[in-house]
Amino acid sequence: MKNKAFILCLLAVLLALPAAAQDLKPVRDKQTRKYGYQAKDKTWVIEPRFDDATRFKNGFAEVTIDGRKGLIDTEGTMILPAEYDDIKKFDKNGLCEIIRKEGKTKLHGVADQSGRIIVPAECHSIHIPKNGGLIMTQRESDDELLAGTLLWGVYDMDGTEIFPPQFVSSPSFSEGTGIAESIYTGLKGVVSDTGETLLPFEYLAIVHSGSRFRTLGTDFTLTTWDASLRRSEVFHQPGSVIPYDPMDDPVRAAAWHSGPVGQRLHRNQVKLLEMRSGRSGLCRDLRIDWGYDRFVRLEPFVDQTGVEGAMADPVGGNNYTLKALLYEADGTLVEEIARWGWLEAQCNEGTVYVAEGRDRWLVLKDPNALASPSFSLTLIGYRTLDNSDVIGGLGLNSSDLERLWNLDRFNRRRIAIIEGDNVGVTSYLPPETSLSYVRKERDAMRDPIFQIPFQMGEVVSCYVRSRKEEVEVELYDHLTLRFEDHFSDPYYSMSGEETIFWGPNNARTVRLGLKRVYRSSDAITDDVHGTEECYHLVLSLYEEDGSWLRTLAEAPYVDFIHDGVLVFEREKIAIVMPRHDAYRTVHIPAAARRPHTLSALEQASREQFGNKKRR
Repeated sequence: MKNKAFILCLLAVLLALPAAAQDLKPVRDKQTRKYGYQAKDKTWVIEPRFDDATRFKNGFAEVTIDGRKGLIDTEGTMILPAEYDDIKKFDKNGLCEIIRKEGKTKLHGVADQSGRIIVPAECHSIHIPKNGGLIMTQRESDDELLAGTLLWGVYDMDGTEIFPPQFVSSPSFSEGTGIAESIYTGLKGVVSDTGETLLPFEYLAIVHSGSRFRTLGTDFTLTTWDASLRRSEVFHQPGSVIPYDPMDDPVRAAAWHSGPVGQRLHRNQVKLLEMRSGRSGLCRDLRIDWGYDRFVRLEPFVDQTGVEGAMADPVGGNNYTLKALLYEADGTLVEEIARWGWLEAQCNEGTVYVAEGRDRWLVLKDPNALASPSFSLTLIGYRTLDNSDVIGGLGLNSSDLERLWNLDRFNRRRIAIIEGDNVGVTSYLPPETSLSYVRKERDAMRDPIFQIPFQMGEVVSCYVRSRKEEVEVELYDHLTLRFEDHFSDPYYSMSGEETIFWGPNNARTVRLGLKRVYRSSDAITDDVHGTEECYHLVLSLYEEDGSWLRTLAEAPYVDFIHDGVLVFEREKIAIVMPRHDAYRTVHIPAAARRPHTLSALEQASREQFGNKKRR
């Protein structure tokens, strides 16, 4: 019935058109060389005055005068003046896109069938959703801070501006609400088609599902909102950290991870330094309450009091001091432990920080430095820093600072900081295991290699070089892993590297486990227990008391087990026996690659790791 009604309406529209309109044909006059329109009897209905002309369609025809295009009706009246380089066809909402060129730049606008200009042809792009109601436009912002930046705004069908250009991409509207990304925060929010902000621009990702919204906050909290935009469900992501806050300050944004600034500094990494002769020093534990997994950050702040060691910003004009702040493991601020300070020197071992002009701290490069209450060391390559300005004092440069005054670049930096402080956050979710397969996995992990707790220095990063006859495995003295994180609802992805922290006593351990996967040639097959199940190997980090902490990596199989070294080539991880030097390059015959079966893993592990004492 609906289709029949539609056909009848269409016929009515066609019949309503003047008969002459359907028969008019563009014809070039031989004398004037101009185009006009003739009826079937070859009489001129519209006198020839156009350089070019097209056939009428739905009552309108495109004509060209002096190289520019316009639109006429069946009576020859100019609906749109010949001022454009292109005119698109009318959509079901009765709107058409008009385009004019300025040099190589195409500028877009919108007009209706009466010839009224809804949106002037001043936009770099136009998007009109199929369901109508709104017009999305991309044009240069009027904001001085965003001069020259192309941003998206929103108009209604009458040409009233609902949102001036302020969105990074075209907002996605549905049923009167839209998800948009603001240039002012670099984050997403929810807006209405009447110009209201329903959810502030504070979220990394948002998805609209039915009448509900799902949001992912900058602290990686997942929230569900009901139809009235009230919180109905909140889930705090394990392992997430409240990130370092740039505070809309280019110096703070640029300084993040410049040397030790803005990094999470663990208990092993920050020591009270007592300098002695010959650049030697005594390192002792810092006199603060480290609690459980607390960390310290050195952060630049604008100096309001003219303290010693304040650093000038040659671009912004402010002076800065370097505070030391103590945070909980989740990034919640505990207290200021140094109200002001500066970086005094760098050496091979790390950086010297002066706290409140009184105490020297040594910030070691290695987060897994010796877990000892006191030790002595010689500071090699000691170099004093010029802290008269932030360029020398914080290791910045003026071009970085100038670039970060641009709001778009600043917000990109903000997102990089949020992601960088939370790399690997999804690895803190415990692996999902079906109860029906727990017993099978337990049976498959009877081999001794699954019972061995590997300690710091025994699980390291490696680099594999494949040659014709052998494989070279270069072993490092640390474990730095690349994480690929993604959330599915709402979808958000990020990646980056993280150096694994082995705990304040260097006593955390890594164990191997199995995770059942769908049948695949890229997995380990259980040929021992007759199940023919397929598994991936999982490396997990455990606390000193044996409790599970996080998943470090998942590998389809072991590539090599040779001479006390177990190699996961694609994951760039090696497990080594204690007798190996972490800097050593191990040479493995190319033929030593193991079959992707549980029996091959068991045989090799007994040969190579059978004498390793269980702890």
